Amino acid sequence: MRKCLILLSVLFCFHIYAYSKGLPLSTEVTGEDYSWIKGRQMISFNLNPGGAIFYPLLFNTAVNNAANLSGLIGIDLGDINKYFDYADAKGSAWYIPAISYSLFVHNQIALEAGIGVYSSSYDLTITKENAGKLLETLGQGNYANVVGGDTVFNASFIFMPATFGVKFYGPKRQFYNAFRFGIDAFFYTVTTENGLTGIKTEHTVHDAALYISYELGWNIELFPTKEWRVKPTIDIAILEIGYYVRPWTGNVYNTVTGGVTSLTAGFSAFNIPAWSSFPDWAKYLSNIRFALFPRIGFSLRF
Repeated sequence: MRKCLILLSVLFCFHIYAYSKGLPLSTEVTGEDYSWIKGRQMISFNLNPGGAIFYPLLFNTAVNNAANLSGLIGIDLGDINKYFDYADAKGSAWYIPAISYSLFVHNQIALEAGIGVYSSSYDLTITKENAGKLLETLGQGNYANVVGGDTVFNASFIFMPATFGVKFYGPKRQFYNAFRFGIDAFFYTVTTENGLTGIKTEHTVHDAALYISYELGWNIELFPTKEWRVKPTIDIAILEIGYYVRPWTGNVYNTVTGGVTSLTAGFSAFNIPAWSSFPDWAKYLSNIRFALFPRIGFSLRF
């Protein structure tokens, strides 16, 4: 017990000494320490929605213009195009800008933690009337009168990324190199209702993916000559590259394709390959995390 008290006393004295000498923990503003004191904490807001916004837009465009797109790129989708001819697609999304907090433990080194929330949903509906027309197009018109209701597919995703890392800034704190460990929490539900067979399915999954990444970014101080207590900056991440050590791709693929199989039962059989049938190189490739300009936002340094 006595040794613990002595150790605590020594640490307390060192802490007081560090404050008085203007070391990184100090709050004394003298000379060159001024910029360090004013900028040792930072809150950042990433306004880039990423795929949460763009994927639903891409889904709407691809489904509602499938015939034109497949003809443009020279791919014959076969019966899939016939489904899209009679389907109504709607994708939507919302997001809460990611927020991160940084603490400068050195003039050019900061510890960082951040979190965000992104959501997207995808709906595909074939009305009862259109389902009958689809069956006739597929050469199964004798089943048209059996359709009892709409055929519906819905996939809803909530994505919560959390990151922990360290940033190394250049001499003027303009460019930075960030190394992060990330946790991507996924909550998604895939539901289907087949108007021909009457079968309804629902799969709810809670999953988490783990990754490590490197990011190269650029900070632009808006008023570099102003000695304000709070300094605003613009943040632009040029690129991010990483790798999922615990991937998410396989689980999402199996859940979505399982829903598609239930949706199309009785209409036209699609041979959707299982995730386990893909070659190893394809699985490794899907685990790579790469993005250009993944973060565009602003920070408040204080």
